[in-house]
Amino acid sequence: MRRLLLSIFLACEVFHAPPEPSLPEAKSGLLSDPAAPVVVQFDRAIEPSTLTLEIARNITNDRGQLADEQDSPDKLSLLYSFDGTDVFGGTSSLSADGRTFTITPKDPLPYSPALVLLVEPGLKDTTYGVPIVARRKIVFSYELVLQCNAPSKIMPAHSNYFLLINVTKPVGTQVKLFATIDVASNGEFDATFFGATRNPDPNRCSPACPTTDACRTLPGPAACVAPSTTADTTDEYPDFVINTTASAFSFKAKGCVVDQPDDTALFVNAPVDVFVTSPGVTLRNTKLTATFAADTQGVVRGSGNLSADDVLLGTAESGTGAGTLVARATP
Repeated sequence: MRRLLLSIFLACEVFHAPPEPSLPEAKSGLLSDPAAPVVVQFDRAIEPSTLTLEIARNITNDRGQLADEQDSPDKLSLLYSFDGTDVFGGTSSLSADGRTFTITPKDPLPYSPALVLLVEPGLKDTTYGVPIVARRKIVFSYELVLQCNAPSKIMPAHSNYFLLINVTKPVGTQVKLFATIDVASNGEFDATFFGATRNPDPNRCSPACPTTDACRTLPGPAACVAPSTTADTTDEYPDFVINTTASAFSFKAKGCVVDQPDDTALFVNAPVDVFVTSPGVTLRNTKLTATFAADTQGVVRGSGNLSADDVLLGTAESGTGAGTLVARATP
């Protein structure tokens, strides 16, 4: 019997698992500094020529599938990729023992949305040469520490706004936004921004506008204009609606409202990535900085600046983004 068991044991091939990645510096899936290198550790030395790795925004469908995993595959929303060389978004190095892969992003990674580290099939270690056969995914994000410590008397606890952002870099354009902003008792805000477009109802003008135009009622008199016509002031908000077409986009942001001694409130958000679907534009680490105050009619209005660390037109890097903004509360 012992001989039989020994023969069976010797006949069986010893199983060796493929190398597995981890983010050793992540605590409960959170890293602390989006500007710091991302350290990827493997449980055994890897063969560098077999490593294909990406960091992407963790944007999935209702089945948890990334864009390139869906029935109609699309491109990942990449922030960094490596396929033998650093092909996009930063630089990297592999430690002498072949177990620690350190990624230095070109720009700080975003606080939002969550990110995912992807290690593609085919990765082998140097000892057994057993490849991974399924994509490895590690979802992570960054811990957002907001120094909000006082309520705001200037900005209401819940309010809606219309914003005009006049972009100056990398190309001149006007972006219209509606926003819902909730301010907590400590001054921390949660905001959701929606792309706005001119009201497409042609019957708002008399006679009705052709379907290719939109009716502009403000500042008056009413006239048919191209839908892309810029707004002169935020008081024209009644002529706009939330965009629900194929080019629609929205984004969320957190930040602080801090009342100032001159009866104004400073509004600053933690950097966030903004994606515009059509045309394909990405603003990396977008920050809105503005000062809000009530005017003589009691309407809360704001003005300030927009900045972005990098602007991608499709996948082409176009430099930093910059612009000015004005905003007003809406009923």
